[in-house]
Amino acid sequence: MINSNDAIRYTNVVSKKYRFHYLDMKEVIEDFLQSIARQKLTIKGPLFYSINNVPLDEWVVGELFMPIKEDEIMREDNLSFQSYFFIESMVSHCLFTRFEEFTQVSYRILLDFIEHQGLTQTTPIFHVLSGDETLQYVFIKIGTAIMGERMGQEEAAYDTGH
Repeated sequence: MINSNDAIRYTNVVSKKYRFHYLDMKEVIEDFLQSIARQKLTIKGPLFYSINNVPLDEWVVGELFMPIKEDEIMREDNLSFQSYFFIESMVSHCLFTRFEEFTQVSYRILLDFIEHQGLTQTTPIFHVLSGDETLQYVFIKIGTAIMGERMGQEEAAYDTGH
């Protein structure tokens, strides 16, 4: 089922950009969490990440994000900080099982929905990791706008890197 009225809204978010082979995702997440731990930051969660390219060659350009309790950080380990991270007007799909197998299917479902609704994609694809030891799930989210509609301030800031 597609949620056509979703968003990402978190305060005090640290992030780090990576380029990695898709099979190394676990190591990238561990590196990101170690960078947070070295600064003794308190995780609020959940971990989420964006895929900023189409990894046709199996190499991903992405950014990992983690909400934290602190309202400032030391600028070390290539960590960035945003006091408020939000993207409105997102469509999303939730995966509860076999994530690696069904992620591509979820992308296709969301991209087809965007096209059939006359929308345009305004953000990279985001993955929001949720759940606990007994039930894990992933929300896959994509920012959208009506074709021809001006982008909101948050999308424009994201697209220009500011």
